[in-house]
Amino acid sequence: MTLTFRNDAFEDAKVIRQRVFVEEQGYQNEFDDIDNYDEVVHITAYQAGELVGCARVFPSRLQDGFEAAPHTWIFGRLAVLPAQRGGGFGSALLAQAEAYARQAGATEMHLHAQVQAQPFYERAGYVAYGPIEFDEHVEHQWMKKSLA
Repeated sequence: MTLTFRNDAFEDAKVIRQRVFVEEQGYQNEFDDIDNYDEVVHITAYQAGELVGCARVFPSRLQDGFEAAPHTWIFGRLAVLPAQRGGGFGSALLAQAEAYARQAGATEMHLHAQVQAQPFYERAGYVAYGPIEFDEHVEHQWMKKSLA
């Protein structure tokens, strides 16, 4: 698997997020103010030049309702096109985001995982904490991982 990544292709990320979160999963409020902050990095992945997935990562201080801590970043909006799932692209996007956050000084990553996706994140070293809550119609729970 040869992947290339970009950190400057929000328009491509929007295509993936619209397809996966809005059309496939039924979210109504997929795009938020966080998308527009300069510190947010929209990572897109390409195999042989074809767009396959995306994610975003940003400093925790931008997340409403999240107690900002120095050197803590938030990962989210991980999406891989249906035809590309199972090929390791999600794991590669997560690893790319962790590497970016580490390089920016992060020592801890948090994410608000769909409960059905928690085993994926557990395999990557994330641990669940806090209550299960709904984001629109889907159960989510916070997870975290030390990047130190």
